Amino acid sequence: MELDISPSIRTPRLYVRPWHEGDLASLHKIMSNQSVHTYTEEAPWTEDKARAVLDWFHSNKSGWKWKAGYFNCPLILTDCHTLIGRVGLNPYGEDDAIAEIEWTICEEHWHQGYATEIGKAILEYGFREGGFSSIIGFTAIRNMSARQVMKKIGMEHIGDREQHNRKLSIFQIKRSQ
Repeated sequence: MELDISPSIRTPRLYVRPWHEGDLASLHKIMSNQSVHTYTEEAPWTEDKARAVLDWFHSNKSGWKWKAGYFNCPLILTDCHTLIGRVGLNPYGEDDAIAEIEWTICEEHWHQGYATEIGKAILEYGFREGGFSSIIGFTAIRNMSARQVMKKIGMEHIGDREQHNRKLSIFQIKRSQ
């Protein structure tokens, strides 16, 4: 199932679109790479796990948009239409005015500025279209690359905490008044 919805998040090099059945192999390739999970403490995904997640996206999120601006979509290179990751805004806690930003990018596309580029676009979307008052991001304390990206996109480090036996750095950005 693919919804006919034009992406509202686009940069010069990247765009997002709804998930479709043909994304299974690419999603599995990205999420089965151990390096992608270096800081998540999650095991690399099996093809069955990738299938289950893709099915969940379809059945619970209707592809592109769901519940007040939250989304999870494939990240696509504009020039060749290649899926290189997944990005989204997820619910964070009980407050519908706060979202959590996420991105996962295929290892072969690291260190090319894609996370910063799409991160800025997601924040803009979250404030403009989602109407969120605040967007949170978190990563393992030792994940210096993700911490640096969050700083580059304007997020402020607001503290560290332990959650599920992981030491996390928390970042936040608030909508400009």
